[in-house]
This record gives sequence, C-alpha cells and structure tokens, in this order.
Amino acid sequence: MKNRKIVPTVLFLILSLIFCSSSLLAQEGQIVKSIVVEGNRRVDTSTILYYIKSEEGKPLLRSKVRRDIEQIFSLAQFKDIQVETRPLEGGVEVIFKVEEIPSIGPVNLAGNSKLDNSEIFEKINIKRGATFSDHLVQESIEEINKLYRDKGYFFAKVNIDTTMEDNLVSVMIRIKEGEKVNIEKIRFSGNRAFKDKKLLKNMETKEKTWYSFIDESGIYRKDLLKLDLLRIESFYHDHGYLQVRVLEPKIDINQKNKEIYITIPVEEGDRFRVGKIDIEGNDTLSADELRKSIVTREKEIYNESQVRNDVLSLTEIYSKKGFAYADVSPNIKIKPETKTVDISMEIDKGNKVYVGEINIAGNIKTRDNVIRREFRLKEGEQFDSEKLKRSKQRINNLQFFEDVKIDTQRGEKADLIDIVTTVTERPTGSISVGGGFSSVENLIFTGSVSQNNLFGRGQSLSFSTNLSSRRTNFNINFTEPRVFDSDILLGIDAFNRESDFFSFESKSIGGGIRLGKSLGEYNWVGLNYRFEEVEVSDVDAEDETEFLKNETRTTSRIAPTFIRDTRDNFLNPSKGWRHVVRLELAGGILGGTDFYKTGYEVSYYRPLWGKLVGAFHAELNIAAGYGGDNLPIFERYFMGGANSLRGFTIRDVGPKNLDGDPLGGDQSLLFNVELQYPFSQGFRGFVFYDRGNVYGSGTDTRITPETLDLVEMRHSIGAGIRFLSPFGPIGVAYGIKLDKQSDENFGEFHFSAGSSF
Repeated sequence: MKNRKIVPTVLFLILSLIFCSSSLLAQEGQIVKSIVVEGNRRVDTSTILYYIKSEEGKPLLRSKVRRDIEQIFSLAQFKDIQVETRPLEGGVEVIFKVEEIPSIGPVNLAGNSKLDNSEIFEKINIKRGATFSDHLVQESIEEINKLYRDKGYFFAKVNIDTTMEDNLVSVMIRIKEGEKVNIEKIRFSGNRAFKDKKLLKNMETKEKTWYSFIDESGIYRKDLLKLDLLRIESFYHDHGYLQVRVLEPKIDINQKNKEIYITIPVEEGDRFRVGKIDIEGNDTLSADELRKSIVTREKEIYNESQVRNDVLSLTEIYSKKGFAYADVSPNIKIKPETKTVDISMEIDKGNKVYVGEINIAGNIKTRDNVIRREFRLKEGEQFDSEKLKRSKQRINNLQFFEDVKIDTQRGEKADLIDIVTTVTERPTGSISVGGGFSSVENLIFTGSVSQNNLFGRGQSLSFSTNLSSRRTNFNINFTEPRVFDSDILLGIDAFNRESDFFSFESKSIGGGIRLGKSLGEYNWVGLNYRFEEVEVSDVDAEDETEFLKNETRTTSRIAPTFIRDTRDNFLNPSKGWRHVVRLELAGGILGGTDFYKTGYEVSYYRPLWGKLVGAFHAELNIAAGYGGDNLPIFERYFMGGANSLRGFTIRDVGPKNLDGDPLGGDQSLLFNVELQYPFSQGFRGFVFYDRGNVYGSGTDTRITPETLDLVEMRHSIGAGIRFLSPFGPIGVAYGIKLDKQSDENFGEFHFSAGSSF
C-alpha cells in the first residue's frame, strides 16, 4: 500500500525539480521581490509559506527553490508543484503553483443492517478530511469483505462510488450483505487413531450449534482454521505421532443452503515411544536428582508437551540453586526402524548468580518498605526462582495492587541479576453505603469507611455499621500487620452491637487487642484478648432455661489461633490449602463467665479442567461451659446465610423453642463444595452444594440431634457470582433447600461482602 502512494509522489517531485531547473536558469541570481502561492484551497497559504525558505530581498537560487519544493511535498497534501517567475521592477516574483491531492468529504454507508457503521469505519482508511487516493477504494472493499467473512457473511458484496466536486471527494459505500453462512460440518479424513469428536475438541473453529447466537460458533475464519491445524498437529505429537501431516483443508460452500463443509485430511504415520533418556549430572545436581524432576519415562508414548515441561522443570531446578541463566536443550533423535525417540538433555548451567538491585516502580502511595518486606529474596544473596515466585504471591496478597509484574535483568556484573518490580495500585480507601432485603432482616442498611493502606504504610483502619430490623452493629478496627517491619501483627478492636435472635435480644459492648506472628512462610499464630458486657433480654418466662434467661453477663477471654495458608491468591484462589485451629478460653483467672470454644476450619482449592476450579470447605465447632457455668445463649452457634449454609436462614437450622425460634447449639458442622469459573481476574461464577447443622438441646429438636451427627444434616444447592467491586469483594447467591420443611421457604437469596470461606 505504501509503495503505491510513494511512486507517483516521487515521480511528480522529479518532474517538478526538472521543470524548476530549466525555468529558473535564466532568472537565477535576480532579487526576489515577491513570493506568491496559487492553487491551494484546503491548505492555508501561511502554512505553505512557512516551509518556503526562499526570501524576499535575496537572490533567487535554484538549489533553495528545489529544497522549497521538497519541503512542500513533505506535507503529503499535494500531487503537483510548479514554480514560475514573473519579471518585476528590480527583480522577479516567484510563483508556487500547487495542485492539492483531493480530500475526502462525506462518507456514507447503505445496506448494512448486520454490522454497525462504527465497525465498518474502524476497518477502513477512507475517513472524512483525509487525503484521497484511488488505491483506498480497493483496499476498503477488501477490508469490508474480510470483516463480513469473519462474521459468516460470505456472499456479501461491496461497491464504492466516488464523486469529486471542488477538489472534494464524496464517498458512497453500498453493501449487499446476503445471508450468513455457517459451518454445518467439520470432518477429518485419514484419521485412524482418534475419532473426529476427539480432534474437534482441540479446535477453536466449531460447527454451528443451537446457541451459536451467543458464542458465535459456526463462523469460518481462515486465519483461525490455520491455527487449528497446528493445534491438531500438536495434539498428535503429544500422543506419539511425530510424523503426522495435517494437510490443507477442503472448503465446500453450499450456496443454496448457506452452509460450509470443511474436510481436513490427516496422514498420521507411525506412533513413537520414548527410547533412551540421557541426562548428565554435574557437581551441582546428580543425574538421579535430575531424573526425579522430569515426568517423561522410557518406553512410554512420546509426549512433546511433556518433554517441553520437563525442560522447564530442569531449568527451574537449576534456577532454584542460583543458576538463573541455565539453558536446557532437548536433543531429539527419531528412530523409524524401532519407532522410538531417544532424548538427550543437554544442560549448560552457566554461572551462579546473585541478587543485585531490587527496584520498585509504580507505587505512588505505597511506601517501598511495605513491598520490600514481602520479598523472600534480599540483595546480595543467591538467586532462587522459587523465592521470587513466592515474593510475587505475597505482594499480590497484600491486595493493594491491581497488577504486579516482576522482571529480571542482568546486573552491573556478570554474576548479578537485578529484580524490577512494577505495581499498579488500586484504590484501598473506600466510603460505601448499601442496602438490601432479607426475608429475616427485612430492609438492610450497610455503611463503612475504611482504608486498608493507611498513609501507604500497609496499616488498615475501618469503621462499619450494619442496620436492619434485627441488628444494629457498630465496629471500629485498627491493624498494624508488621510492627516496625517485623513479623508481629498488632490490632485493636471496639464494638457496640444489638441483635434480635427471635428467641432473645442481646446488647453487647466491648473491645479487644490482637497479636500475631508468622512462623515461616505459610504458618501464622495469633493471640487475642476480648472483653465485653452482654445484656440478654426479651426472653419469655415460659421459654427460660439454664442457658436462656434475661440477665447481664461479662466475658473476658483469650483466644489463641493457628493458621496454615498455602493458597496462591487470597482473593481468588485456584489452588492450595487453608487450615485454621481456634481455641477460646473465657473466665477462670480472667474473670467473667466460664466457658470454652474450639474450632477447626479447612479450605482446599484445586484446578480441574481449563479455568474451572474446585473448592471444598469444612468447619467443626464445639463449645461448653465449665466450673458450674452454662454456655451463654449469646455464645451458642447459629447457622444459615451467605457465609455458612446457603438457602437457609438462622430460623431454619438447629434447636428451637416452643415458638419455633432458634436457640442455637453448642456444636456445629458445615461442609461447602463449589465449582468456580473465573470469567476474569475479578469476576467468577460458581455453583455449590452445602451441608450442615447445629446441634444442641432445645424444646424442638425434630430436625437436629443433640450431638454431632453426619447423617442428620440440612443441605442445599445453588449458584451465584463473586466480583471485586471498588468497595471490596461482593457476592450474590441463591440457595435451594433439598430437604424443605412444611413451614420453610423454597430457598433464600444471599448478599455478602468479603472473600468466600
């Protein structure tokens, strides 16, 4: 396209210069009395004069006029420039006669109903105000035809008419779209080892389906089909067919039925197995150690992708030992006579390298030390790729950044490697106001003011409130996660809460202090102290029990906690475990009511197929009073809602009184299973199965035993979405009861804020 534009321009320039040389020969040296520009309509005279360096009052020079012509041509607005002179008293008048390239005026479209104007205009270079060239017409026809073919309209016809008036070109684009042509059938020929259905799974090109209007399957794209042929070839290579040939597909178009039939010929060849595997060890790693790090084994079916992964594994194992530039090259020798493949891993470990500079960029608010303290590597120590990966995980888990990129580059010396960390900050402060509706709480109002990265120091400060017909809660929390950049966490909490549990009302006010410390890379221990005063009221006389009565109690407790968390991402995990062991001990030498509470919680995430993630969560809790005290009613366990047993409310689960109101229990057991699909980094859908119950004594225990029972449990299924909003993680779900009782709703709608289990 460029050459077609340049050739005529250069030709005109040469002719103009020849004309200039011949016509100015006689006048050269005379004084320029005036400079005039003629023929320009669109380009201002002042603009042209700016590029003319010949000056009035100075001698006329052919060399300078040639440069003037070149400069005017560089504007790319003219197709011809001629220079003439006219005698004047005491000199000459120099006249630059220009012929402008026509410009494009109005561009109109007609006949396009399947594609928007904007889609078409985006693909073509015919744009109002631009200079016009004849080649733009054919190029635009080709681009529009390609656009329609990509959408499945193979019979679309495009015609472009142009009319010129006053050096302005009007463009009319007429389109006859025709009917969409879809891929009716994709067949293979010559394939013996795999059925068509198996091969089709490796292609992005798909046959037409009843839901094609949603995913646009069934559309033929030539470039995409070429990539599919490579994918099929790679699939065969991964199953031992190293000499496979996937030939050019045959495309048949049925114009009458508007259908496309694709036949892909395949020549499979022989299937190969792995012969000898040769890996030489060295003073860093022995041959046995290297063999353990690869998956490929002798006599197995040869798998090309697996061999590539083995190369990465060998490179990684050296990188962990400080050899960041280790190079592993697989030497493949095919033996057709034995149908085997010998593999020789040639390893050049290079020199051991050390961490040079660790540079951080992109952090406008967050202080460098907040990021640096998450690095598992330090400047000057031996490089370790595993520690570098873990560093990125830890920085991501701060949840201060939308994106974290860590790159390496050679340092000042050959044995140094610099680490460049680039972060993109996300807003960490928020003011949120929200509302909702619940069948239990009616209208719900939520509000919060929080800053999770206070002054860029990594500290968090928040104030939140939850108001409804059943609760009035106010909380304020401050957390310093790394006191003086150490591994010590310090937190302070204060709260004022009022709740209506149907069978009683409670008002509590109190506060506490939290301490925590990391133990190694994935383990954490904490010790909390909390003091509160709780008033229990609105208990009917006939419902009073040893643990349920109108009274005011104080509680003073310590709560040690152990957490082991190996999840890859705290917000949207896809693999890893999280174990939590809790103990709360109240009363005794601390004063107040005597009771204890214990709990164990486990979560597990695992990739399944493609982007699909499986998630499992279980939680067991047991509590009791001691020293003659009963477990207070406000310390009993309740279940039902967005973060426990979905599809149920607290009125549905556990022991009840004579009025059918919940009493809670001293034991609880919960299981959650989810299949999650991440549509994007901050948005995922899920389906779930929940199973759980609360166990304990009460007037009505028809749907719950008094002690833990794996059989007697409530359960539900449902679906929902989670997304990362400017105010933090938000979840919406609907659960359906699988064991609905006569006085219960079919299901429940749930809204939640915060991460899942």
